[in-house]
Amino acid sequence: MQKKQYLPPFGKIFSTALFLTIIGGGGLLFTFIFLEPKLGARWLFFFFLVIFGAGIGLPFTFIVQRRFAKQTVGSHILVREAALFGIYLSLLAWLQLGRILTNLILMIIGLGFILFEMLLRMAEKATFTADADNE
Repeated sequence: MQKKQYLPPFGKIFSTALFLTIIGGGGLLFTFIFLEPKLGARWLFFFFLVIFGAGIGLPFTFIVQRRFAKQTVGSHILVREAALFGIYLSLLAWLQLGRILTNLILMIIGLGFILFEMLLRMAEKATFTADADNE
């Protein structure tokens, strides 16, 4: 008996993660090396940090979902979770620039993102689709 696959193939996930990591990392290097630290460069830093964080987080979300998934997980869910990880990293960097990041704030924001993803998954699961009734 073959185990049921709940995830998209790892090759697609890896190529997407590699693309996002190269774009985000290259943009971060460009921002650090060639731009002066002004407002536009700061926004570019946060933008590229989100992309880089999503690229780094995508294989890890795949591994976590491979371990714990009990229903079909689409690639859009994996990309959304990786993007939330990138947004989390960017938010932490922004709070650190203001020198207000503490361990408690780090954990509260992390738990908030986890709760947000859980609620989104519950809402998706509760949504009616006509195709799901035939299975």
